[in-house]
Amino acid sequence: MSLQGIPGVGPSTAYFVQLVRGYLRDFPELNRIVSGQESSDRQILWAIFDALSDFNGTPPFLGDISMDDMLAKSQHALLLRMTTISLIESVGLLQTRNHINYSNGGISVGVNDKTPMLMNWLQYFKSTTEQMKQRVKVSMNIEGILGATNRGVNSEYWSVNGTYAAY
Repeated sequence: MSLQGIPGVGPSTAYFVQLVRGYLRDFPELNRIVSGQESSDRQILWAIFDALSDFNGTPPFLGDISMDDMLAKSQHALLLRMTTISLIESVGLLQTRNHINYSNGGISVGVNDKTPMLMNWLQYFKSTTEQMKQRVKVSMNIEGILGATNRGVNSEYWSVNGTYAAY
């Protein structure tokens, strides 16, 4: 399924969806149990929006940061990990909903019994990503206070003596 025709989906969004797919290694030739891709482009796009909603809803509140803002600030890794968390949660819910144990003739088989493994991965990603998210938000907040071009905090004498370089 393609992202073409979805309003607001530009080249950078399509590129990032493919970046997520590459990180997850979600390709038909690598999926031995799942037929085709496990997550569609639209599901990945939804996970990106969910990740951005989480980022924007976490204090300190910095306004609405878009995907392009995150990519421009070289926060690919954070957005990638947050998107992965959202996708693992979604796949985990599906696995749990479709889980069944089958037993016949002393042989037991579990269908869709990957939930414990997914929960372990989810816990790992959440713990490392939350720390990264807090560091990024604090640094963005400080950058917003000081200004992107400011190299430090100016004293009150800057307004009197700081214009000498213009002469």
